[in-house]
Amino acid sequence: MLGFFAASIIMTLISSGYTLEAYNKVVKPMLVGPIKTMRTWSFIFCFFSIGLTTRFRELTKTGAKPFWAFTAGVVVNVILGFILSVFIFGNYWSSLGK
Repeated sequence: MLGFFAASIIMTLISSGYTLEAYNKVVKPMLVGPIKTMRTWSFIFCFFSIGLTTRFRELTKTGAKPFWAFTAGVVVNVILGFILSVFIFGNYWSSLGK
């Protein structure tokens, strides 16, 4: 929360001296663009890391039922995530190659 607040203040101070035209021409491609790319990769790595925290050895000690419940939950999440991604971001994904 504090990082977001600090980043907002920094971006406001940087961009307050520009007109809208100059902001779109200078600040957006040089500063905002790379930040958006970094944000996207951070988001991807955060979700990727969720799977890395799974302790399969401890999960198998509890028996087969919790393991299969966890596996079923992961499968449902992956399927729903894919479906929602296609419906919500379908236009975006298809426009990337153009």
